[in-house]
Amino acid sequence: MRRGEWAKDLERLRQAADDDVIAVVALMELGVPECTIYRRCRKDGPWQLLAPATVLLGNGPPSRRQRLVAALLHAGSDAMVTGLDGARMHGLRRGELADEVHVLIAAHRQVRSVRGIRVERTKRLPKSVLRDGLPVAPLDRCVLDAVRRIRDDGAIAAILTEAVQRRMVPRETLRAELDAGSRRGSGTPREVLGAIDAGVRSPAEFDVRAWWAEHPELGSMRWNVRVVDRGGRLLGIADAFDDEIGLVAQVDSTEHHFTTPDQVVETERQHRAYRSAGLHVIGIRPNRVRRDPDGLYRDVVDARRVAAALPHADVTWEPDHAGRP
Repeated sequence: MRRGEWAKDLERLRQAADDDVIAVVALMELGVPECTIYRRCRKDGPWQLLAPATVLLGNGPPSRRQRLVAALLHAGSDAMVTGLDGARMHGLRRGELADEVHVLIAAHRQVRSVRGIRVERTKRLPKSVLRDGLPVAPLDRCVLDAVRRIRDDGAIAAILTEAVQRRMVPRETLRAELDAGSRRGSGTPREVLGAIDAGVRSPAEFDVRAWWAEHPELGSMRWNVRVVDRGGRLLGIADAFDDEIGLVAQVDSTEHHFTTPDQVVETERQHRAYRSAGLHVIGIRPNRVRRDPDGLYRDVVDARRVAAALPHADVTWEPDHAGRP
């Protein structure tokens, strides 16, 4: 193609790009002079640089996928998406995306992070899978690369409990990956996985369980168990249950109990069934753990006193294996 003729066929440039993102070297091979490329990427120009030597053939705000394509081009041929972006591409819904995108490369590669792109060198580069046409790390690696960099316990619990509860990845696989990786940032994820092993299924339950553990005088609770009466009738699946005194604690999160009319009806049905069997029920709003911990403590103490004063309920319980991965 003679000098300048590339401008007559801009569609050809777009066809060579991925989502309108293309490397400078690829544009040069299509006949666009290097000086022209960078001139068109100046302020108010028709193109823009998303990373060093990586061009978006447009001047509007880039989409998240375009930023991921640019990060992969910048990082090189063996790079793959990880972190929460990768988890999203596997289907995970929870978690707030970071400002920067996160990619993995092999440890021997010499590629630096730049603004908006975190490039992580690793000796344990996994085999990537294709998601939306892009190479992505396995879900367990994506999830743990994400939570290691999050400082909010609730956000970590939200991501890990969703991955396990929706059977996207076994908790044993997450624990193995956590053990194999860096210890940095692994404390809270390890605590959350321990809670999941104990039956916790949601970030709200994680927060309540952590609060309960700070008050051993409140007794030991069993998490997510099937409570059955003497006739074998399932009363419900208790979020937390103290079988010694017959106390059921339901963590009344909006997501699991009040999002739909059917959830409201089922929550009320379970409460009636527990009470008809002689159990005492306390509903706990998760936000009280932070907003009103003293009031919550008094309410739990009162609930335990009432439960202990009631005749012993003739019920049995078992772990709700059907609801666990």
